Amino acid sequence: MILRPLIFLTLLALVLADAPPVHAQAAKPAVETDMIHPAPKIEWEAIAELPVRPGFEKAEGLAGVFAGAQGDYLLIAGGTNWAGQSFSAGAKRAWWADIYVLHRQYTPEQKTVYEWLPAGAELPRNLAYGASASTPEGVLCMGGAEQNQVSDACFLMKWNAEARKLEFEDYPKLPKPLACATAVRIGTTVYLLGGAHQMPASRATNTFLALDLTKKGDPNAFTWKTLPSWDGPGRIFPIAAASLEKAASLKNGGEEIVEESIYLCGGRDPGNSPDFLTDLHKFNPRKKDWSILGDIVDPQGHPSSVMAAPAFHVPPHHLVIVSGTDQELVKMLENNQRKLEAVDATEEKARTDYNKLLLENYPGYTRTVMAYDAEVGEWSNLSNFPGKACLTTPCVNWDGAIIIPGGETGPGQRSPQIWQGTVRKKAAVVE
Repeated sequence: MILRPLIFLTLLALVLADAPPVHAQAAKPAVETDMIHPAPKIEWEAIAELPVRPGFEKAEGLAGVFAGAQGDYLLIAGGTNWAGQSFSAGAKRAWWADIYVLHRQYTPEQKTVYEWLPAGAELPRNLAYGASASTPEGVLCMGGAEQNQVSDACFLMKWNAEARKLEFEDYPKLPKPLACATAVRIGTTVYLLGGAHQMPASRATNTFLALDLTKKGDPNAFTWKTLPSWDGPGRIFPIAAASLEKAASLKNGGEEIVEESIYLCGGRDPGNSPDFLTDLHKFNPRKKDWSILGDIVDPQGHPSSVMAAPAFHVPPHHLVIVSGTDQELVKMLENNQRKLEAVDATEEKARTDYNKLLLENYPGYTRTVMAYDAEVGEWSNLSNFPGKACLTTPCVNWDGAIIIPGGETGPGQRSPQIWQGTVRKKAAVVE
């Protein structure tokens, strides 16, 4: 495990914020009651591939989809790709309204089989880069964008098993149009974090909203509530998930109580410095306050930026992030695309040809799978993802199975594979 001591900075931030102290990322003296929390082991396999769209020769992946689970059905909707064309050759991005329904069944021998079903419906319009969260009633889809138009719409996407088709239900609109945000559900509340109000993403926001699903049916109470934001930059494509932590001050019959908190990190703040973000924050829903926990750290103990990566909670207290970005490669591509006044036609062609070469030989995003132990405040590297790492895609908890529904594997590249992660837990060790 890699530890990054940030005691002074953490305490200084807490003094300025007049907040109670939090655990710094530093080793504690081992005593007989200390618990070492082994990081979880996760086994990955590709369980399906998106169907071939009519008129196309092979399956194409999508990025920026809505995705979630409802019972034995995995729902995937919207997204973008290059419609069979080459991004490096200058093809335009295609936006889709298609919906895919993957049905999970079990044979008499308890073998799991998967089948794609006709959805019987499309999204109201071509949408991508929204946020989504699974609920008991269906998949809540929030915001998103269609080319240069950003949406404030929210709707529930649900599978009607009896009618064998997909249906929609309108939910409260967002206070402002929002794209490139992320969502987390804790219990009966859905939280929406980050994002931008315009596309292409201009200025990242500190948006932090909550929708109480128990208020459904009450038009006055069933609305998005604005909550106090984290103490840090706004961000697009942030990483967020819930994780458990001990609440030592709470007692219930003498037993210690654990509660879920939201962990937010990474993302980008375009146009500002730093652009690629490394900070880690925690929101306690009971106290309704934020804490600064330091940085994401890599195997060498250096601050590490991640964005648009699938993230999920492994009980009881691990936040797991699959992949991230190589910011140096991304910066190189972006810098080469900027047209300076002093660039003549010859140099512009040279830059264009160089970028095309970089794109055609792009190695893919980092395959590192990282974990944050929320109990002791430590980062560790779990393994490498077995295939091409997928970004700009949500992560779905399908009855304990971790689903990554394809995504972006590089600039202009998509994967049609549906990945499933199975958590193999290890017993805790007492020192």
